[in-house]
Amino acid sequence: MLTRVRFKNFKSFTKETIISLEATKSQILEDTNVSNGVLKGCCFYGGNASGKTNALNAITFLLDMFFKNISIDPTLITIFNKEKTMYFEYTFSVDGSNIVYYFEINRKGQICKETLNIDEKTYLTRLTNSAESYLTENKDYNSENVDDKTLFLKKIYFNTMFVEFPKLKKCFDYLKNSIYYNPIRQLGQIVYFDSSKTKELDLISYLNENGTDEINSFFDEFNFPYKIKYTKSNNLFQSPLVNISFVRTELADVPFFMESYGNQVLLTILPSFLSVIKKGGILAIDEFSSGLHNNLEALLLKYFYTHCKEGQLIFVSHSTNLLTTSLIRPDQIYSVDFDRYGSFIKKFSDEKPRESQNIEKMYLSGVFGGIPLYENKE
Repeated sequence: MLTRVRFKNFKSFTKETIISLEATKSQILEDTNVSNGVLKGCCFYGGNASGKTNALNAITFLLDMFFKNISIDPTLITIFNKEKTMYFEYTFSVDGSNIVYYFEINRKGQICKETLNIDEKTYLTRLTNSAESYLTENKDYNSENVDDKTLFLKKIYFNTMFVEFPKLKKCFDYLKNSIYYNPIRQLGQIVYFDSSKTKELDLISYLNENGTDEINSFFDEFNFPYKIKYTKSNNLFQSPLVNISFVRTELADVPFFMESYGNQVLLTILPSFLSVIKKGGILAIDEFSSGLHNNLEALLLKYFYTHCKEGQLIFVSHSTNLLTTSLIRPDQIYSVDFDRYGSFIKKFSDEKPRESQNIEKMYLSGVFGGIPLYENKE
């Protein structure tokens, strides 16, 4: 599982920033929200344009670089200073071992440094177009083998699948199961990082593979007043979403497109939850609060932490009702602010709130930061 992300000069973040997923000594929700000392995720709160999504993207950037065929965009390096590089360091805990992976990118979009350490032993070092590896039969590599636009560890992974390094293989199998979801920009789509998938999988692909049983079982468990029905179709001239309908007792079936936006969001987000709960990985959700009732958000959050054994939910939200120690630990919550130096974060647990305190009220009163300062001049 992911335990820490350290980065600098990424988008709106100019200073070195650390997002820690190591649990503090707090016993709040220890049985549900913590797994072997690692938090089952975290969340980001703050005003609009403070940098919440950028913080989330700093976590998913490794997934983009490793599992999606994208070119490096040098404009991701912050425009708020003139430093020449941005860097990322990701730390994982796998079967009692610490895996630390670091890489650095310059303003030309070139990877200029890369290292991999397992339990403080170095297995890979790379400077620009030369590298030394202890993961492969060959040890030394030069510009013929090292592409300055591609992570060298990525090349080794797809050539060897780390079959001789089971802990490293387990780490990247975990990452491969990760999913990114944005209900506003990608309604109906589930973006998998699994490289074996040839395209982005949408709700229809999930239903074609799994049917409706898992989703309807979730609805039954919490007494939702409806189920869904889906019929496969080979009609290439209409959206397959027309084959989904919501079924209610003694009422006519409601087609997907005529259902409320909130229920559309719920239906498209559930496959992500169920997949990560079952397979592990990171579920990264931007704008988690879009279209869902506060109570439904709380239900999904509690369901994930209760049922997921080796997965992590990392999300951005504006729903302050989730800020309660009955749902989430203070060491899982970050506020995000923006000043003339760029974005910066603060962990709620730094203020040492007690379990009995109302952390939603504390947040709204400005104790943790991340509150937009609007002024009413009238």
